[in-house]
Amino acid sequence: MIEFFALCLLLGTVVGFLAGLFGIGGGLIIVPSLVYLLPMIGIPHEYLMSTALGTSFATIVVTAFSSAQRHHKLGNVDLSVSKIFIPTIMASVFLAGLLISNLDTQLMTRLFALMVFYLAGRMIFSLKKGPENKPLNTKVLVSAGAIIGALSSVAGIGGGAFIVPFLNSRGLEMKKAIGTSSFCGAFLGLSGMFSFMVSGWGVNGMPDYSLGYIYLPALVGITLTSYFTSKLGANAANVLPVPMLKKAFAVMLVLIAINMFLK
Repeated sequence: MIEFFALCLLLGTVVGFLAGLFGIGGGLIIVPSLVYLLPMIGIPHEYLMSTALGTSFATIVVTAFSSAQRHHKLGNVDLSVSKIFIPTIMASVFLAGLLISNLDTQLMTRLFALMVFYLAGRMIFSLKKGPENKPLNTKVLVSAGAIIGALSSVAGIGGGAFIVPFLNSRGLEMKKAIGTSSFCGAFLGLSGMFSFMVSGWGVNGMPDYSLGYIYLPALVGITLTSYFTSKLGANAANVLPVPMLKKAFAVMLVLIAINMFLK
């Protein structure tokens, strides 16, 4: 247990720094890392992906609300968008989480790998586009929220990789798109956490200190260090060649995804 907790502290250090440096959610690193670490404390193979995803969502809750609060104080949250987007996303991620947590572990692993392929591809081939001023009405927000919530459940992420480009393409300036995404992502993580908590409640074979498919020692270890190193990453973004590093990081994600897909 001590070795496992120490590795989670180390994982949180890396995840926090990369999240601050690249502006990405930590789930892309947390989920595959936990898939390799959780067998150390006896998580059954059939529950590996569910526990990794559930724990990832729980870390989002701890870290995202502080970020969302800062964005709200800076006036970067569009509440007219959020009040429609948040209920839709929360309902979608909760229902999708209940479904995904009952899938075969190998299928879940491959779905996650495919999602990582997609997100890594966006990092490598990303093209900066200005707002396209497409319509942003209730129907569009509800449809997008349902899709983004489901996709985020597969990857155990806060949805920023989907929400930011969507809102920006619909006319929100980038600062407001990021701030609104952070605000919505906090509630997305909360709903995802409850979904995997409920679906794993009373499951036989989970170790002590588990709440459904959320393993609390991993949650504590990751968030203890990531909270501080995310600030270091954000500061480093001002001096390091982030675009080049981001593409290198994306290549690493592709290698991780290939390895998970072939397992």
